[in-house]
Amino acid sequence: MKIGVISDTHSDRANALPHIIREFKNRNVDVIVHCGDIEIQHIGSEIFGDFEVFCALNLEQLEKPAFENLLEYPPPRWKFTSPIKRVLDLHHVRCYVGHKRSFDFLFSPETKFEETLESLRKDNDGLRWVFAGHSHQQVCFQNHLISFVNPGAIEASMDGYEFAVVDTDTGQIIFSRIPKTKPVEKPFSIGVISDSLNISQLDIDFWQKLRKELEDRGVTDIIHCGNIAVNDIGHKELENFTVHYRLRKKQVYLGKPPKNWEPIPEEDSIVEINGRQFYIHSALARILLEESGAEMHKECLKTLESYPEVSFIFYGGTSDAFLQEGQRARIINPGGIVPSRSFAVICFPRTEITFGYVPVDPLPPIEEEE
Repeated sequence: MKIGVISDTHSDRANALPHIIREFKNRNVDVIVHCGDIEIQHIGSEIFGDFEVFCALNLEQLEKPAFENLLEYPPPRWKFTSPIKRVLDLHHVRCYVGHKRSFDFLFSPETKFEETLESLRKDNDGLRWVFAGHSHQQVCFQNHLISFVNPGAIEASMDGYEFAVVDTDTGQIIFSRIPKTKPVEKPFSIGVISDSLNISQLDIDFWQKLRKELEDRGVTDIIHCGNIAVNDIGHKELENFTVHYRLRKKQVYLGKPPKNWEPIPEEDSIVEINGRQFYIHSALARILLEESGAEMHKECLKTLESYPEVSFIFYGGTSDAFLQEGQRARIINPGGIVPSRSFAVICFPRTEITFGYVPVDPLPPIEEEE
């Protein structure tokens, strides 16, 4: 099932909703999740067409006469959650559809936020997806058991009219937007990976499968955020990409790397691709574990004082995929290849960010003994 996720539509002064609904149709979305701050005139509106909509109402809305009967008497094909009951099943996929959970992330360390998600799983067996809005910024936290998605906002957003698309079969999450202005930049896509370590010994087919995943998404350049095995530098499966890689201090690569492999300087961890600058921040994983998302954003602002042209800050070191959209830069951890097999792809100029997984083949059937 594909879920189209939106939030904070408010009055939709820019008339973005019909355009986003058209995006959902073009992307074969099955249902829509609305994470709250919706105006009464949009509930049951023809704008949503034939989509089934699961929408979060906040406490302030439920105290208003126009909203008070919606929980008991919703319009056709609409279902609502309230602060008392946020978990429901979307066609056999258990989801939390709320509004203010983003604050748990912004003002708590990653370990505390993960405890919150685990507590939700404990109380709601089979819970796989947690959706929330309210902060007007795109946020993702994804591990192998549960995913938190804030799609951003349609009104008063950080960048464009924002939405997300979740594929519950593959675990893929796409964060996208309809731009507010027309860019002149030519389209291109980069792949972001990290912590591949000894994957070549663990899976002989991994790099071949990753190549296909990235080629299918039009990737030309790969940024490896760190913890790469020296023996994987120059891997033949990546010969059609330009690979920007970063070695640890004690790692030594003997010889000259192939022309398509470009080392990232340790002292000045900047990668420039098609005029865009990306910064590799090796300490962010530790900071996020100890500090809140807001504190991590402050640390990134220090980086931007020295590198004001940077629009993306990458880090690795953990297996969990991560995205936080800031006013000046986006912070991304693609997740660790070992053990999560995860990667990220960013498509420009739309700044569409995809979190995906390199699939594992299922075990073959066992032949019955005669």
